[in-house]
Amino acid sequence: MKTLRRHAGFTLVEVMIAMVIGMATVVAVLQIYAHGRELYRVSERVARLQEQARVAFAMIEPDVEMAGYYGFTQSAQVIRFARGASPDVTLATSADMRQFPMRAGGPPPPPVASLPAGAHACGTNFAVDVSTPLQASNNTFALGPLRKPACDPYQRREQPGADTLTTRRVETRFSAPEANRLQIYASRNTGLSSHVLFADGNAPGTVDASHRVQNLVVRTYYVARDSVGQRDFPALRVKALTRSGVNVVFDEDEVMSGVEDLQVQLGIAAAGAQDGRAARYVDPDHVDVPWAQVVAVRVWLRVRADLPEPAFTDSRTYRYADVTYTPAGAESHYRRVLLARTVTLRNARLT
Repeated sequence: MKTLRRHAGFTLVEVMIAMVIGMATVVAVLQIYAHGRELYRVSERVARLQEQARVAFAMIEPDVEMAGYYGFTQSAQVIRFARGASPDVTLATSADMRQFPMRAGGPPPPPVASLPAGAHACGTNFAVDVSTPLQASNNTFALGPLRKPACDPYQRREQPGADTLTTRRVETRFSAPEANRLQIYASRNTGLSSHVLFADGNAPGTVDASHRVQNLVVRTYYVARDSVGQRDFPALRVKALTRSGVNVVFDEDEVMSGVEDLQVQLGIAAAGAQDGRAARYVDPDHVDVPWAQVVAVRVWLRVRADLPEPAFTDSRTYRYADVTYTPAGAESHYRRVLLARTVTLRNARLT
């Protein structure tokens, strides 16, 4: 009996208890694993959205920082436009070609003579409005006066309520004179008429260490309702001044899909200030913008995931710039991130 008692196993009750404890442990471990895996997936999705916004900012920020850089000068007042093929003909001042009369409801400005037709595709003198190194429109797709269909938004479907942002400058590298490309002949002499904008490939003077040719860069960022190959999935796009064959054109590319909103506010320097600091930020359609000095830009990008998550509901209210947005219906099942940057213009010219 002592021997039998010594070799007896677990009782049925003990086995049942052990099985219940084991099963509970396994279930708890699986739940922890599943929860951790879901957290990882969510973090990965959010990180991907943030990375998309950072890539978009990486393209926008340098353009904003360098806006107003025109070679050896930051002043558009010294830039003149060559009329005709000869470098010795009369020049028109950049101040005469500003678009502000049209934006304020006045008549359109006269087109700069001798420019290729493609230079006016996004609006009369839009490509050469160097007196406005940074331009934005509030909650609408608006470029220059008398914009042509060739400069319509992608699929003619701009994102409702999104801003547009345009920057103007020259490339930092020097170029050779090239026909049918808008270029600036820049001189170290910063006196009147020291810089000439031309498009016929004939530099208005000698090209040497003190006289350089640089390509004019004009880029407009906006949001389209569709991305390439995916309808109703928004994307940040850019229209860029370039040359195609023998024509000046505004080429267009997709910067980043998933960007569903672009908002801009302009930092205005205080009257008489010389420290380059923004005293206040205003929307692009603010009454003071045409004549106030813009020294900084705030940019917001709202990025949306490409696929909805039925088990997820975004109930947040996004408040930024002049926007208040709460996802509703099917839109509430998409994940979103909102990122902002404040960019200082390196070439702001206080007056």
